Amino acid sequence: MHAKPLILALCSSLLLSTGVSARQPGDQLTVVASPEKEMTYEKWQNRTANRLTSSIRRTANLASDHSATGYARVQFRLDDEGRPQAIALAQPSSSRSIDRISMRAVKTMGRLTPLPPQIGAASRFEAWIIVANDAWERDDMLNRLRTDHRAQTLAQAGAEQPVLIASR
Repeated sequence: MHAKPLILALCSSLLLSTGVSARQPGDQLTVVASPEKEMTYEKWQNRTANRLTSSIRRTANLASDHSATGYARVQFRLDDEGRPQAIALAQPSSSRSIDRISMRAVKTMGRLTPLPPQIGAASRFEAWIIVANDAWERDDMLNRLRTDHRAQTLAQAGAEQPVLIASR
């Protein structure tokens, strides 16, 4: 039986993107921001989750152990070009194969910019990656991840919290 990457994704922090139009009557320049072009948190979250999901699927297809299941939490920051850097396991899986899939998927998901205004460029991001055989197993792992995350958040009250993005 091959494990299917049923995925929960992570991430945070990007720059505001706006569409602009310029008019030049005389020597004046008027810039008008187009609200539909703004990067909202929801748009960014959906785009980032889709990008991570695709990256996980590509990476899982290359994995040598197709029967491995498990979950991992991966934290990272963005470089000047908006690509993941300083990638590290925040919570490793019980499977080295899942850990490799998780790290590689985050590394290869590409640029995550522009970021919405709520997320600073220096933010820490966290991806939750689940590889499961079915929805029941995925939901069980997701519940364990949530429990672990709540406990960690309480233990680190006051410390910098990563931006978490989950696909639904």
